[in-house]
Parts: sequence; structure tokens; C-alpha cells
Amino acid sequence: MVKTNKVLSLLLLIQIVLVNWLSKYPNFIENYYSNGIYPVISSFFRTIFGWLPFSIGDILLIVAFIWFCRSIWLFFKRPKNLSHTFYAIFAKLSILYFIFYLFWGMNYYRKPLQEGMQLEIPKYDIEDLSLLTEKLLVKTQEIHFKLTKNDTISVQTILTESELLERTSIGYEKLAKKFPQFTYTKPKVKKSIFSIPMSYMGFAGYLNPITGEAHVNSNLVTYTVPATASHEVAHQIGYANESEANFIGYLAAINSTDLLFQYSARIMALRYSLYEIRRNDTVIYEEILNRIPLGVQKNIQETRAHWKKYKTPLNPLFHKIYDTFLKANHQEHGMESYGKMVGLLLAYEKSL
Repeated sequence: MVKTNKVLSLLLLIQIVLVNWLSKYPNFIENYYSNGIYPVISSFFRTIFGWLPFSIGDILLIVAFIWFCRSIWLFFKRPKNLSHTFYAIFAKLSILYFIFYLFWGMNYYRKPLQEGMQLEIPKYDIEDLSLLTEKLLVKTQEIHFKLTKNDTISVQTILTESELLERTSIGYEKLAKKFPQFTYTKPKVKKSIFSIPMSYMGFAGYLNPITGEAHVNSNLVTYTVPATASHEVAHQIGYANESEANFIGYLAAINSTDLLFQYSARIMALRYSLYEIRRNDTVIYEEILNRIPLGVQKNIQETRAHWKKYKTPLNPLFHKIYDTFLKANHQEHGMESYGKMVGLLLAYEKSL
């Protein structure tokens, strides 16, 4: 076993070098991984796990946590051989590293989305941002009124989260007719059993890269579920970059025949666009903010109040950890990558 652990530990170093080398060839990864072996892997996992009402990935995380705690306990209980322990730890990391990048992680290094969609992200100024925000505001207002018939009422729904998750594929079916690269076969999005811990950590959803299962926090404000689910499906079909997943999820949701999905996506995009304006011109930001219908403002406030309930002193730590992870995986802006979808929105609007 010690010899095996040594070999696996050495393989970890080789894998790191290999992944770093392959990351310099996005066209190769795009053609042979993201559009080659990954769709087969992804579809296979949705076939064998998708029919289950619970998440295999979440169960594996619980098992891994128990195993980790047991390993710590045994480490302090038994006589220690630091050399053997070192190799045992790195052998397990080597296996996890291999599984992560084979099953999903190489998607971090595929070609930028704008190349695949033939979009040109422009250099934009406050005028461009204002025009985009105006368009988003008008669309949001229109859909809000269709849903409520009253611009002072917040959008609510009688649909359960499970019913909303089942409808996520509708938008992707429509979107795939325009952009076949977003085809989503054997659709399945699940509620996470870690929803309460996720809320305290500040996360709305995640993809388990080991099992390929997309998860949504079951503790969200209902109207935000469609945008979150659509975002996680974008990860599931192989788009690892957060801004790209946001943009693809947005496109899928606005193509849905379900008005709540359209509203969820529009209000999400509107908030990112407003954030960009606030960074550049607070006067224009306040002027646009004051024109948002009261019902839409109530929905936005509902979301803010929801997350405020779960805010703890540890939130910055969790975000810093994830920020570091994203930066280590080809996303130089880290957590700010989510908001970079504004550039894609501008490019897409320009192409219409």
C-alpha cells in the first residue's frame, strides 16, 4: 500500500503539469473533451442518477465527511508514521484530482463562449450600459405586469420548487434550436439536502463534478429558482465559467414558455447590469433605480432580506475560498466572474 501511495502521489504532480499544459490548448479541449468525451460522461451520469429523487453526490459528500473525521481520529489515536501519512494523503488527492478533471474540470479550459457563438464583446462605456439596462428594465416590467396585472405587487407562484426544476429543460429545448451547442439531454436538476448550510455559506446552487448532478438550494426565494436552475444546467452541459453559465442560463430562461422563468432571468440580468452602472455612475444608477416598478423592487428586497437572514461572519471566508478556487481554474476575476455576463449581454444584443 505504501508503494502504491508513493506512485499515486507522484502521479498527482504529473497530472498537475499535464492539466496546466493542456490548458494552453483550448481548441483541443473544446473539440476532444468539451464536445467529445464530456457529453458522453455527462449524459451517462444523468442516465444512471437522474431517475433517483435524491442526490447521490450529496450522499457521497456525507460519506466523505465521515471518512475524513474518522481518518483524523485514527491519526491521533494510532502511532504515527508521518512519511506514510504524507503519501496516503497525496495519493487520495491524486485520485480526486484525476476524477475531477476527467469528469468535468477540463471544461474550465475550453474556448471562450463568445467564440463558439460568434459574438464580439465590445469595449463599453456608461452609455452602452445605460441602454442595456433600459432594455432589461422594459422587458422586466412587461413580464412583471403579465404575471401580476399590477405593477405594485411582487411576483409570487403557487408552483413548488420541484415543479419549477422540472420546467428548466423547456427553455433549453427552445434555445438548442438556435444554438445546438446548448442541447440538454436527459434533463434533471435536484434539490440539495445541504440547502440550509448552503444558505449560511451564501450559495444558491452547485454542480457536483463527481456525479454530474446539478443542485439548487431548496431554501431560495421562489422567483429566483428558475434563473439558478438554468445556471446550474449550463454547468451541467459543460460550461464551467461562471459568467458564461450565467449568460447561457439567462438565454435558456428567456426562451422558456414559462413567464416566471423569463422574469427570473430578466431580473437577474437587470441586477447585474445595475451593479455595473453603480460602479461607474451613481447618479444614473439612482435615476434608473427609482424607475423600477414597485412590485419588482419588492421582489428584489425580498431576495436581499432572505440572504440577510443567513449572513454570518463566516460568509467572507466561504466566498474567499471559492474565489481562490475560481482563480485557480482559469477565472481571473474569481467571484466577480458572475457579473462579467454583462459583456456577453451587450455582445448578444448587438448581434440581434
